Amino acid sequence: MNADGDISILNVLIGATMDSARHYHKVAGNVGNPRIRALFDHLSVQRKLIAEELQDQLSAVTGNPQSESMPTTHPLRLFGNLRHVMDYGYCALIDEVERCEERIKGKYERALLDDRLSRLSRAVVQNAFESVQEGSADLHALKRYPHAEHSHSERLEHW
Repeated sequence: MNADGDISILNVLIGATMDSARHYHKVAGNVGNPRIRALFDHLSVQRKLIAEELQDQLSAVTGNPQSESMPTTHPLRLFGNLRHVMDYGYCALIDEVERCEERIKGKYERALLDDRLSRLSRAVVQNAFESVQEGSADLHALKRYPHAEHSHSERLEHW
């Protein structure tokens, strides 16, 4: 088993997943529409749980307790533009979130193709990826939200 490969890959996925959780939490706090707010709250919690699962695997690989092996900083900022698109309404927000989701899914897809990932870590990453895909599908469904055309002009609160 290549522990260095697992550590590197898991750290990247933990960072990307936590980045999405943080931004979804911020978005939820600034969305007036209760249905959309609830979705972003749910996705934030879901992503935190996914990151915890990845963290548990990282701890198993390193042999360190969770608090010691958790990366203290997450240099990945896949969701950095969400704050700026908030001024343009829900449709712009959902478009940007979909772009961010494509980037995070790409990280998971590359991780699953990486030969350095051990069999056990690959199973955890595959399970996490399936959860990320489910969340992405929920976000994509917002485009079919019956009142989306009404939301074009709605402004979101600033954070």
